[in-house]
Amino acid sequence: MLYYEELTDEELAYLTRQRAFITARITELTGLVAEVRAEGIAMVDPLDDLTDVRMPEQGTHGHVTLLLAEHLASADGAVSRAELEERVRKLAIEHGGFWSKSAKQPGAESELVDQALAKLTALGLVTAVPGGIVPLPALARYAVGETVVQEPGVPRPRTSERKT
Repeated sequence: MLYYEELTDEELAYLTRQRAFITARITELTGLVAEVRAEGIAMVDPLDDLTDVRMPEQGTHGHVTLLLAEHLASADGAVSRAELEERVRKLAIEHGGFWSKSAKQPGAESELVDQALAKLTALGLVTAVPGGIVPLPALARYAVGETVVQEPGVPRPRTSERKT
């Protein structure tokens, strides 16, 4: 993610003039698709071929990361590490049936938070400050809605039939 606020005035002026050409050329050469947002530009890999850091990701760590991303996306300002660990403890009660056994052990929340923050930081979705962890604007794209558990063999309702 390239945030406009990280650019100098000259860089921003150049990017503003050349954005269409630059993003089209990157897409042509790499297959990445430009997601132009109010705060910057993300180049998204629709085939998930060009990254070593995936988001979202399956499994316990991926689930915890998405749940913490949702929590951070709704935060006003910095969130302390202690708050994130407490959040994981609560999430383990609610979602632990879907998590690995080791993730539900006392003390596991520290490692789970470490792994989630490493991923979110690497993707430019959060940043660490003296008061804790601050969500960056692009994190909002990972906000998670209400959990829906799909039963095997039961067709998923069409979008127009889903409850909001």
